[in-house]
Amino acid sequence: MEIIFTGQFLGRVEESIDYIAIDNVPAAIKWAQGVFEQCQKLSEQPEAGRIVPEFRRPEIREIIHGNYRLVYELKTNQLDMLTIWHTRQMLSEDSDMIG
Repeated sequence: MEIIFTGQFLGRVEESIDYIAIDNVPAAIKWAQGVFEQCQKLSEQPEAGRIVPEFRRPEIREIIHGNYRLVYELKTNQLDMLTIWHTRQMLSEDSDMIG
């Protein structure tokens, strides 16, 4: 299954790397590698993620990676990686990430 990385997803990855790297550059690199490894696993098992509780839409799913929620949209032949949120943050239904 094809994976599409949205600009918002990639931007949040970059922001998180920068934040983690303030204290520990190797940890930031390891975290980022883990994000993309999780995405690769999703391409093989796209329904592995749970439905995002805030949206309750079966096509909007997430997996947890460390303290981060990786949110994606499951489509027929592709996964759109939408955004990343820290687990302490709540997604809102009016979020601009959901079309």
